[in-house]
Amino acid sequence: MPFGERTRLLTGNSGAARLSAAKVCIFGLGGVGAAAAMDLVRAGVGSIVAIDFDTVSESNLNRLYFGYSGEVGRPKVDVFADYARRVNPDVEIESIGTIVRGAEAAGMVPDGCDYYIDCIDTLNPKVNLLSALARRFLPFASSMGTAGRLAPERLRFGSLWETNGCPLASTVRKRLRRLGFGPVGDIHSVNGSIAQEFLCVWSDEPAVPPAMPSDGSIPGDTVNGIRVRAIQGSGPFVPQAAGHMLASLAVRGILGIPRT
Repeated sequence: MPFGERTRLLTGNSGAARLSAAKVCIFGLGGVGAAAAMDLVRAGVGSIVAIDFDTVSESNLNRLYFGYSGEVGRPKVDVFADYARRVNPDVEIESIGTIVRGAEAAGMVPDGCDYYIDCIDTLNPKVNLLSALARRFLPFASSMGTAGRLAPERLRFGSLWETNGCPLASTVRKRLRRLGFGPVGDIHSVNGSIAQEFLCVWSDEPAVPPAMPSDGSIPGDTVNGIRVRAIQGSGPFVPQAAGHMLASLAVRGILGIPRT
């Protein structure tokens, strides 16, 4: 049976052709983004732009979709490209091994994509990226917090403005309001603010508190140009499930299938 035949049974010939001709950009190849990216390949998306600055580390192996001990030390974008072509040799992968920084986020959005997926877990770049995507009215979906959680059944998707129980989503929402965005149909979206849904996946499960860095560095400080963060526990269940949901949203968006 040729590649993608089972998907074709779900989408029909025209849907499979649309996916093959589609291009999706994914920002971040961590626990969420790696699962989403590989799902897109398996679903038959013909072209993927993958943006991530990091390498595979031993701490990734408990949750990274293509995380194996033999890949430790390699750039995630390169490992993803290798595994993607092992699934579908015809897929086109554009690998961009660059960190997305706050003020530079708008300039990192590639043109010509049919869908964009945000899996960045650093606040300032995330908010700036979402702002850039929204101001250009591009189709996108975003991942909110998945670390420190064990229950994938508590994941939900919908408008960022309707999220609850997710501290990251709450902070992102507040920052987007300060940048002039508001909910569709909300009274606060009048007087010049931009009404946008900001479709996202989030969990209402309370997260296990993070641990302090073992090297004595202080969260919030900057070391070698990278902000130090507390260390959050994570497993394969919630991040990968969120990635599957985001990939499904992208595929349905490309096919024009409305969300239920």
